[in-house]
Amino acid sequence: MNALRLKEAFLRAARSLGGFVVVRNSPWRRRRLLILCYHGVSMDDEHEWDPALFITQDQLRRRLRALRNGGYEILPLADAVRRLYDGTLPPRSVALTFDDGTIDFERRALPVLREFNAPATLYLTTYYCVKRLPVFNTVLAYVIWKGRNSGADLAALGESPTPLPVATGEERAGARKALWQHAFDRQMSADEKDGIVERVAAMVGVDYDDIRARGLLQIMPPETVRTLPHDLVDVQLHTHRHRTPRDRELFMREVTDNIAITQALRGAEHPLDHFCYPSGEYFGEYLRWLRDSGVRYATTCVPDLANSETNPLLLPRFVDTMDQSDLVFEAWASGFASLLPRRREYRLDQGRLTVPPDAEL
Repeated sequence: MNALRLKEAFLRAARSLGGFVVVRNSPWRRRRLLILCYHGVSMDDEHEWDPALFITQDQLRRRLRALRNGGYEILPLADAVRRLYDGTLPPRSVALTFDDGTIDFERRALPVLREFNAPATLYLTTYYCVKRLPVFNTVLAYVIWKGRNSGADLAALGESPTPLPVATGEERAGARKALWQHAFDRQMSADEKDGIVERVAAMVGVDYDDIRARGLLQIMPPETVRTLPHDLVDVQLHTHRHRTPRDRELFMREVTDNIAITQALRGAEHPLDHFCYPSGEYFGEYLRWLRDSGVRYATTCVPDLANSETNPLLLPRFVDTMDQSDLVFEAWASGFASLLPRRREYRLDQGRLTVPPDAEL
């Protein structure tokens, strides 16, 4: 029996013996907050392309139904963290967060949030909100995946001395990285990078005009962000270009640009003191720089429940994906999963999470 099946068997046994219920209703769980992290909600086949990044609308609905049926209290994140540190959390507290702000949030996630009257925090990256193009790095990977059966070789586009086929997952990752590096080395503009994607699409037989027309892998336009319901969606900070430079001046520029555009869209009176680390990457100096920017709370992608002793600029989140079973989700909602041993690279005190060097939008 492999490790995943063994884990599922253990959790199933724990649930049948009442372990989930005991933890869920305990004073220990009442003093803790589960923050859930979502990225995209698939409008087509994005969840098949990247099940770690996109879930289906049906899965999101199933998650919220499970929380409702389990007696969980879904709080706005701003209210939840205040009450976490005040010691006034209601039993079984949960907060919902969505990263990036792609168009599918408004088209697929928001209807489900309305259906369950579930408030959520949206961390908005703003460069591609204003620049009306698909996000380069993600749409490049998606188009290459869509054309996986084309037999194409993308070497000429990346001026690569070696072939860049797209048939296997490893080959597609290599082709995407080579094309990304090609664009980075030449300091291409967003329009020039979009031109690369257009040429890739032509080579692999994918209709890129259709992808653009349907809004796939695009950040919501300003008019959509402006009209998101304030009583249901709290728009907060995620940097301007989805980057976290180690240089203080560049980092502060990312945050201040993000603040300026978000305030212009949501109103100058809208408090912007919550932040999400892009790609889950953080370093110790970021905490000081965030405080200098007026940020009070920041979320990571470290799986755990937050408690009153958690650093407010290192709040953990459980990242829900297509690969997470209903059983595992229930284990995290109850808090039972938080009590189990976990891989040490997720420890908050290590200072950062490992991500690909080109993990940016």
